[in-house]
Amino acid sequence: MLLKRCNSVYRTEVHAFLKQKYGTSTEAPNDCTYRSPLPAKASVVICGGGVIGTSVAYHLAKLGLTDVVLLEQGRLSGGVTWLSSGVVGCLRKGAERNLCQISVSLYKKLQDGGHDIGWSQHGSINLARTENRMIALKRLVGQAKVQNLSCTFLDKKEIAKMVPNMKVSDLEGGVWIPEDGVVDPAKLCKTMAFLAAQKGVTIVEDCAVMRVTSASQRVKAVQTSDGTIDCEIFINCAGQWARQLGQQADIPVRIPIHAMEHPTIITKAVPGMEHVNAVIRDYDGSMLFQPLQLGCLRIKGFETGAKSAFKDKIPTDFQFKTLEANWDNYGFLLRRLNYRFSGCDHQPAMYMVNGPETFTPDGTWILGEAPEIDNYYVATGFCDMGVSAAGGVGQALAERVMGIDGPLMTDLWSLEIQRFFEGHNTRKFLQDRVPEVLGKHYQVAYPLTEYQTGRRVRLSPLYPILSSNGGIFVARMGYERPMWFTEDSEVIENHVKGGAMQETFAKPRWFDDVEAEYHACREGVCLVDMSSLTKFELWSKGMEVVHLLQYLCANDVDVPIGSIIHTGMLNHHGGYENDCSLVRMEQNRYFMISPTSQITHAWEWISRHLPDDGSTQISDVTSKYTVMNLIGPKSRDVLNLVTDTDLDNFPYFTSQLINVGQSGGVKALHMTHSGEPGWTLFVPSELSMHVYDSLMTMGKDYGIINAGYQAVRFLRIEKFHTLWGEDFDRWTSPIECGAAFLVKFQKATFIGKGALLRQKEEGVSRRLVQFHLEGHDLDSDSWPWGGEPIYRNGKYVGLTRSTCYGFTLNRMVCIGAVHNFEPETRKRLVVDNNFITDPSAEFQIEIAGKRFLATPHLHPPRMSAVATETGLKYKPRIMPSVRTSTL
Repeated sequence: MLLKRCNSVYRTEVHAFLKQKYGTSTEAPNDCTYRSPLPAKASVVICGGGVIGTSVAYHLAKLGLTDVVLLEQGRLSGGVTWLSSGVVGCLRKGAERNLCQISVSLYKKLQDGGHDIGWSQHGSINLARTENRMIALKRLVGQAKVQNLSCTFLDKKEIAKMVPNMKVSDLEGGVWIPEDGVVDPAKLCKTMAFLAAQKGVTIVEDCAVMRVTSASQRVKAVQTSDGTIDCEIFINCAGQWARQLGQQADIPVRIPIHAMEHPTIITKAVPGMEHVNAVIRDYDGSMLFQPLQLGCLRIKGFETGAKSAFKDKIPTDFQFKTLEANWDNYGFLLRRLNYRFSGCDHQPAMYMVNGPETFTPDGTWILGEAPEIDNYYVATGFCDMGVSAAGGVGQALAERVMGIDGPLMTDLWSLEIQRFFEGHNTRKFLQDRVPEVLGKHYQVAYPLTEYQTGRRVRLSPLYPILSSNGGIFVARMGYERPMWFTEDSEVIENHVKGGAMQETFAKPRWFDDVEAEYHACREGVCLVDMSSLTKFELWSKGMEVVHLLQYLCANDVDVPIGSIIHTGMLNHHGGYENDCSLVRMEQNRYFMISPTSQITHAWEWISRHLPDDGSTQISDVTSKYTVMNLIGPKSRDVLNLVTDTDLDNFPYFTSQLINVGQSGGVKALHMTHSGEPGWTLFVPSELSMHVYDSLMTMGKDYGIINAGYQAVRFLRIEKFHTLWGEDFDRWTSPIECGAAFLVKFQKATFIGKGALLRQKEEGVSRRLVQFHLEGHDLDSDSWPWGGEPIYRNGKYVGLTRSTCYGFTLNRMVCIGAVHNFEPETRKRLVVDNNFITDPSAEFQIEIAGKRFLATPHLHPPRMSAVATETGLKYKPRIMPSVRTSTL
């Protein structure tokens, strides 16, 4: 009855009531129009007149680029911007937090500069009902405080004092963020457009983009409802229409976003809220409470099971419109309001405003240059945080377009559009996945959190048998790959049902399973299905492919046939665009292996450098081969039993075509991705089951077992083997990550050589360092999972990247990026060996608010290894670890 009566509130009366008494307009703002003639050409064309597009235009103009045209199919802010709550929150993970902090600084500056954007900075109260939620908040606060975001922990009494009528008995505590605030989204959008236009940016409303044309895979022109405009750069800031617009390019651009219903309810006055101005986030209730005037609230929630906003394409005329109120699906918002606040009216809702909000498949924003077309940039999918993001995103994208190097440029890989592949952009996948993403928006982000929708699409031929043997899988680039194996029936049943992989920040339930697999790799033999690895072939008729790879790669690729070369493909800054192993199969043919996450990015990087004459070709053969990593000191004995190849004449870091059982044509690489002895077998997929059965049958007497990626990961971190996308990225150089020995400076030229030579001469401002934690209790302390602050003599110097428990070293091991910041300006100074190894330097790593001593290492540790030549009878010996490929 309550919901029905709320739903029957007369709409026009509520519009007038809200506008007059509560300052919450639901009408289109009566702004001036921008109806300039469409120019014939421009340097940059931006599509989308919302808060993101106008921010990009404003920042480009601020940087001096005014030959910019912003196109809006309707009126500025008319899509989703005008419906936004305007809440700006900064307690986010790394890159997103930095951009939100820039937004706060900009909005405050605009307001203080006389521009009425409705900015008010009353802070936010972030609640925790559980111990694990408090740990999650402590982890976020640890990262935020070192980036100068003020954060204060609150207990129940302090929260009750700040919000007198709110229930606090179920709380563990909370966090106060005084810098958070609220802005009027429409006024902000209008102001940034006005300032951009003042500086010379052309804004054209009622002008729809119909198509983006290209020549030689580079942006050429934009066809609009007002004609065609030539341009060099196109920026897609079309919000919920961004995906549709991407498909309207000459070469369709994949932009995986999906619009969901995301309603807010305006309540009547809530007792005790008249003098509360801070936004309240009840994470464990999946609720946000935004105080309005006179004690009223705007409330919204993030619940699994949300509905898609549109059945098919989004109408182009969806301007200053709302969706139909949906009380059946979203009535829970009122029940949670009554749970948290006592004394509410028995009919607490005045009105529901139901509007669309765009989310991505992983709940993280989308920025960057599209892999399909050069100079086609994208900024969309802000997951209910578009206004929070706008100021920072506009600056970051403007700097990217202008080619300006700065700290923003180095920290945005996690947001890059190239982290997706084509399977992420299908309508069916998005319709299944995004409702789950919305529901997880406020859930605790445990380590190894996995989505359960859109799964079991890309499968290795071994998947059925590995699954039946207790395999626990995660999806990477849509590919299911085993993380570990277990005999725990409860864990298996939970995994089959789609349950969480772990719900703790401490010692995980899978620890013993991974330990057994780790020791099998170190002392016996195991088989790991690594079929998800990116695999390309490159070839030419003549020597063109060799010349191309010599230019792209830092290492020397002109090596004997059968050799394996581990190399980086660098950019002009000296950073890694691709970290790969190359096998020279023939004089003019190479086989390339890269990490799973690089399939889109590596393809794009190599393709854009291919000769225009077609003399060099590239082919994606990822699905052609099943990859079996045979690891351990007994791997030679097992492989000897199933192949005719003389393994004594099979040198390390070389490749041969071998048979396994009755299957020929197996590419065998004498290397593993763990630093342990063994072979990586690239098996034609139709032969994979026979090869697997042969190895497992003949390896039974040697104790062969299935193992997963987690054991391989622990092995490589313990040996200080770094991984692209986790430990380093496109802004990290080989010198910074200790891989200068893989750079051949004597080569005439290669991309990035000049930057590396400057680094050798001037030094670097960042180094990857391995840390061994002291005094950490494996069983009772929270574990490091990446992103923990690193301190040197009490001063913040960086964050951890990848972490593990070292079963051989018997301690927690972290790989982190260490900087040397100038105290006042935070300018990055040179980091030399002495900065790391100085005996007077005390390093600490903070885990969920607790600091642990950490011993730094610039080189791989000395670890016991197992001799491989004596089969079952082996004797441990000590030998230095050597860095090898760690894809």
